[in-house]
Amino acid sequence: MKKLYAAIGIDCDPDRDTPPNRLTWRGIENIARLSAIDGIRWTFNIRADSQVKAYHGRADFCYREYRDIWDQVRRDGSAIALHLHYFGSDNRQNTAEDNIEENIRLGVEALEGPDIVHMGWTFQNDFSIKKLAEAGIKIDYSPLPKMNFTGKSGVDSYDWSGFAYEPTIWHGVKMIPAYTCKSRLLSLRHHSERVMMTTATRPMLYNILLRDFFRDGHDFFVSYFHIDEIISALGGWRKHLYSFENLRANIDRLKDMAAKNGYEIEFVNIRELAGVLFK
Repeated sequence: MKKLYAAIGIDCDPDRDTPPNRLTWRGIENIARLSAIDGIRWTFNIRADSQVKAYHGRADFCYREYRDIWDQVRRDGSAIALHLHYFGSDNRQNTAEDNIEENIRLGVEALEGPDIVHMGWTFQNDFSIKKLAEAGIKIDYSPLPKMNFTGKSGVDSYDWSGFAYEPTIWHGVKMIPAYTCKSRLLSLRHHSERVMMTTATRPMLYNILLRDFFRDGHDFFVSYFHIDEIISALGGWRKHLYSFENLRANIDRLKDMAAKNGYEIEFVNIRELAGVLFK
């Protein structure tokens, strides 16, 4: 049988239904729910940046407050990564070089020298990659091949339109893409060549991504979701789109489709996947 390596990351952000008044972390407090899904070695992307510092007084709040959780997931074979958002003082995206440098410094110090990063809004540019490499980052799994977005309400801009679906190295950092799929309807709606669905979205949508992946015949698969999606602490329309039940159904579907397509699937964390892809 062919081998398929699958890595699923989790952006451990604050719950999206409480800002800007406060930041809450109920999604992280319910991480134990993930133990109901057997055999997964996750990668937990922990928020540590200037926005967390502005709300809680220190950038390492999430890492320190829930240290028992992070110690346990490490013992279980999962990995820890840094998750940065480049916010400005106005709570809008700020990718000025001085703000990038300051947030990288805060995040790396908060997580005591992480080697993996998954960027907020998947934003990355040549300057930020150089600075992350200088700070000790070895692996980045932010790329979303053939996707770009100009942003909305001052946040969420990124540009991966020139990135191919293959591992590569930028400034010494191992760049591992998540899988993006072709969907004529969704691509038109999102004004992007390809689209990405997070792992906790409705199975009807996630099946589009999985069918496209297995048609392409790749030997590694990367996806991710946000931790507040497992408890629907999302607010607005999002609570009708994401759920823990969806997450479990989508992982089961991934396993079933792998078997039907002749793959032996192995779930690994991102550090382990990098070890396989960059031998």
